[in-house]
Amino acid sequence: MGTRNEIYKRRQQYFSQSLPANGTTPIEDEEFADANNEMICNNSLNLLDTINETKIALELFLNNEFELAEERMACLSDQSMYHALGYSTILFIKAMMTCDRSDMEKAMESSNISAKVIEKFRPKYTIADSIYRFGGSHKPLTDSEIHAELCYAESLMFRAVLTFFYDETFASFVKGAFKIRSCYQSFKECQRILLTENWSTRDPEIKSQFEAGVRMGIGAFNLMLSTLPSKIIKLLEIIGFNGNKVSEEKNLF
Repeated sequence: MGTRNEIYKRRQQYFSQSLPANGTTPIEDEEFADANNEMICNNSLNLLDTINETKIALELFLNNEFELAEERMACLSDQSMYHALGYSTILFIKAMMTCDRSDMEKAMESSNISAKVIEKFRPKYTIADSIYRFGGSHKPLTDSEIHAELCYAESLMFRAVLTFFYDETFASFVKGAFKIRSCYQSFKECQRILLTENWSTRDPEIKSQFEAGVRMGIGAFNLMLSTLPSKIIKLLEIIGFNGNKVSEEKNLF
């Protein structure tokens, strides 16, 4: 296994080779820890930098460094949509694994805060924009607005699941059902953006990361939908959701 410092050095070498900076802040000198094993956080709010930070946190999480992964995402969770989503995701997974009431409450609180942070980055539509959207026209979006829609969809999915598990009352089931419907609509919007947006003028990495997130997100949503009890599916049908999965081939591949 090696000492913690040896593990950090291996991860630092791995990420410096496999995560190109693409014009963003270099990550070789800011990786995991200093000589005293203190976690160093990259404070850059550049979109690609925050995505890379999320990748690093994921690598930490998958290598059982749960606390370090959580700390890395928590440091900018009130400013960066990817840090906010990453932090709430870690707490969501922890709550699902332990089924502890306090973990559930912490995950719910983090999920709600995450949604508020992400909402700040989402596109704001005027009445005129809404009319144009109804006619099939869409206003151009920034890179941050595009990724914010994806983060929002994934955040809604976690919040819906937590709502079902946290309080098994009819009112909670209704709230969760509405969140699932909103999540479905959000993923459909992400799918539309992926297929219709003009990507030729953007950094290829922006599209690559968005496409990977959309495909994985839709796959996870469909998987979640297939595990819901029939009673919840019937409730979804009552509020206007037909229970169909988001159609996209090979989302998990």
